[in-house]
Amino acid sequence: MIECSGVGHVYAAGSPWAQRALEGVDLTVASGERVVVVGSNGSGKSTLAWLLAGLMKPTEGYVHLDGEPIDLTKRETAISFQHARLQLFRPTVASDIRFGMQLPDRTVDDALALVGLDPDQFRDRKVDELSGGEQRRVALAGAIVRRPRLLVLDEPLAGLDAPGRKALIDMLRRVHALANMTVVSVTHDLGYAALLGDRAVVLQRGRVASDSPVADVVRAYTPSTPSAPSAETAPSAETH
Repeated sequence: MIECSGVGHVYAAGSPWAQRALEGVDLTVASGERVVVVGSNGSGKSTLAWLLAGLMKPTEGYVHLDGEPIDLTKRETAISFQHARLQLFRPTVASDIRFGMQLPDRTVDDALALVGLDPDQFRDRKVDELSGGEQRRVALAGAIVRRPRLLVLDEPLAGLDAPGRKALIDMLRRVHALANMTVVSVTHDLGYAALLGDRAVVLQRGRVASDSPVADVVRAYTPSTPSAPSAETAPSAETH
């Protein structure tokens, strides 16, 4: 189980440039759960994603995995960024998936197949020859090949056309079902929130404003409904 207790984060804390991103966040995510985090510009959703993945430590409170601080070196967590090319470090697909690990060919091929890429066609391809959607799949293959207990996806659908989004959503469902990972997705797109998670956490100005079934959140924050908040507070834009 993932537990955030009293989590706050201030960038450049103690300096004249200090900027608060999160404050008083209490959150639990059960093993195997799919949660989507949404929020407007400046709400802190990407900061929360980075804390969950262990890329940063909170300046206040704690983030634990089964009662212990999340330790990135233990490879219990993995994150896939919006710009996949930035996390592809090796020249070919297979060498990137193996990055930092000694993996047999079969393990690499299984990871490629899981993300919907034919191993015979892709294992020796150069990463710079891949489309944006293919690069994102290879980055995910590199993440899931380590069998993390928690997979964090930061804006997984950004920059993809409609067919690409559908293909990626189908692939993420397959990965979740077969690998039994806990998946937390960050997105600004309410139209796809229900396809990325079963539960939605809404952040506003660094605090949890709602933690509900995703269908309830989509209904409450869709502008066409009477209960929708103003455009200023609706979760509709990218943020740190």
